Amino acid sequence: MNKFVSISTLFVVFCMVNFPCFSNSAPIDQEIPKAYSSSDYGMTVRLLEQQIEEQREKLSKGEKVEFQKLYKQYLLPAHIYAWRLNEPEVALLKYQELNEWKKLYPPPSKLFTLELLYIAEIHEMRKDWAKAREYYGYLLSELADFSKKESDNVSTLMSEDLIKLVKYQIDGLHLNTQAEKGRKLLLTKLKLSSQLAHHITPFLVLVLVPGAEYLFSQDKPADLVSKIQQSPSDLSSMILKYAFVVAASAATVDESSEKAMEAYLAKYPECYYSLQLRYLFHKYYRESGQNKKAEKLAKEVDKIARKRGIEVIIGPDKRFSSPEKTWDTFRNALIEGNIDVVAECYVPGRRGHGKAFEALGREKMKEIGRSMGNIRKVKAGETMAEYMTIRKESGKEYSYAIRFQNIDGEWKMYEF
Repeated sequence: MNKFVSISTLFVVFCMVNFPCFSNSAPIDQEIPKAYSSSDYGMTVRLLEQQIEEQREKLSKGEKVEFQKLYKQYLLPAHIYAWRLNEPEVALLKYQELNEWKKLYPPPSKLFTLELLYIAEIHEMRKDWAKAREYYGYLLSELADFSKKESDNVSTLMSEDLIKLVKYQIDGLHLNTQAEKGRKLLLTKLKLSSQLAHHITPFLVLVLVPGAEYLFSQDKPADLVSKIQQSPSDLSSMILKYAFVVAASAATVDESSEKAMEAYLAKYPECYYSLQLRYLFHKYYRESGQNKKAEKLAKEVDKIARKRGIEVIIGPDKRFSSPEKTWDTFRNALIEGNIDVVAECYVPGRRGHGKAFEALGREKMKEIGRSMGNIRKVKAGETMAEYMTIRKESGKEYSYAIRFQNIDGEWKMYEF
């Protein structure tokens, strides 16, 4: 495939469906995006705080309020104070106010506790490494709990990617302070995949970028290079501009999207999503026969990986080169009681299936692994394949169907 997947249309539709700020019936909802997109941050804050007060008054009267909308209304003023008005202390007070409010009105289970990410980022910006690590750690624990409970594909992909992002941020503190040196890395291996960009980039932007629903449909990428060069260095800007570059490359990679990619890598040279962007362009170059460009990006990824002491995988893993290889990897992981490798054998977003084995315990996993036979092909195509296997238990034989999906040259279990 020699083009990127298109995400811009999906993103805009998703925003319009899920966020009432596009409604013509609410004048203040029309004024906020105008103020924010025109960089009138003082007015944006005043309008948002007016909305927050109105929503809180409704809550005090026992009236129904959309929690997720109110939560995002809280996040955006704090973000503006931190990264647009250069008042991080005010931002921290806003995040604290949000945290206190949430204790009174418990959020839906599917809502990430994103204020922890932004609080950690502010402390990192202020070079308070201990505080930054503390809040990143809080978020990492919550994401791990969320990941264990969640089952739908998009939420699972989101939580998996956010866990990697937070680990990457924590490990990055090692490079900034002597106090962090010698700590064990949390992220020792990073597998890059175009499937993550395809499935979660629109949701990633919507969830992690305060005010994204105001910007993505209005901020056209015609002058994307200058927009990237003039962007702040905060996480939200980093993620938003990553999505812009991916969207600019949706139809095909041309000179303008290459320049946008180069501008992004110059602005955010070693960030988490710069690795993902390098992989996406590397994959395109490799598949279109532009080997010198592909090799250059691969070398850049390798340099960052060596600097950080991690393994970054940008090509197909030999363990998953065929359904048979994947099955051997899966069966051996069960026998070894290695739940992490068991999860790797599944399609990203469907790794919740592997959690069932974790619930059984290591000894039962080993027993199941030993009872599994080889697999027999039923039918196979370029992207999907169906196999059968026999498992012996208590003197009886049970047949199971396994569906495999080819993702970037790796065969992963879609269903078993």
